[in-house]
Amino acid sequence: MRYATLGFMLVIAGLSSAASAKDAPMQPGLWSMDIQGKTQIAPNQSAPIQRTIKICVKPGQKPETVVVPMDGKQCTREQSPAADGGTQWTFHCDLPQAKVTQTGTLHYGPTTFESQWTIESVTPSGATTHSDVQVNGKRLGSDCGNLK
Repeated sequence: MRYATLGFMLVIAGLSSAASAKDAPMQPGLWSMDIQGKTQIAPNQSAPIQRTIKICVKPGQKPETVVVPMDGKQCTREQSPAADGGTQWTFHCDLPQAKVTQTGTLHYGPTTFESQWTIESVTPSGATTHSDVQVNGKRLGSDCGNLK
């Protein structure tokens, strides 16, 4: 379970990344992200994933930076347009605690988005976890309050 949490936390860390673009189709402001899914810890054992977080989308921020994990010291990302107009990616981290691979898709509009993720994690001892995650986002308003 600890490694499943590690993989999921890597993903959540990627959600707070920021970048800018000239014409972002997502409206800036306060957004709510509903994250739901399941992590398969063992053949007959799974743990639910359920969390709601709020984020502040900046003016001009690229939609991909809201959901797609960013590259890091031990992580790489490949991203491309999906055939249906969305974005798809593969994210891989080679950490001492686990090798984590995430694939996902993102579809967005001015006030909503949806994203699906699959996360695979393998520890040095060979223990594996598999997570399927659905993320739905909606804009709550233009004022982010204390959220940065």
